[in-house]
Amino acid sequence: MKFNDAILGAAVLALALAVYLASRGFPTLPGQPYGPGTFPILIAATMAATGVSLVIAGLGARTPALVIADRFRNRRALWRMAAVPAFVVAYILLSKPVGFPLVVPPLLGALLIVLGTRPWVAIVIALGTTAAFWVVFARFLLVPLPLGLLTDVIY
Repeated sequence: MKFNDAILGAAVLALALAVYLASRGFPTLPGQPYGPGTFPILIAATMAATGVSLVIAGLGARTPALVIADRFRNRRALWRMAAVPAFVVAYILLSKPVGFPLVVPPLLGALLIVLGTRPWVAIVIALGTTAAFWVVFARFLLVPLPLGLLTDVIY
């Protein structure tokens, strides 16, 4: 699926406007010429410049607004594409009551299998990635990951 650059540019422009309007209301620091809204406004300006350039390129290209590639007409490809947000929603719903260490390996392993990875490779990647995420987030960054059912076991 390919959108014309003018459509994507208009979306980027709308997002830049939203970022600008949201960051305008940030309070300023006393005695400072800049405040917490400075960096988001710079990002919004960069996004706006990118959006304008995309709109100009898209209007000059004279291509259709949307072109659907042949690979998106395949049901298996559509299932794979829908599986990613479905697994994200499943994680959001299950992580707190069940817990990160018990939810992520089966979900990640199943997602990798759906996407075409061999099952044993998917299991190894899922377990290793879960362990790596736990170490990085829970131990180094001190981000509290939900334990769910394991709360009484670990603490």
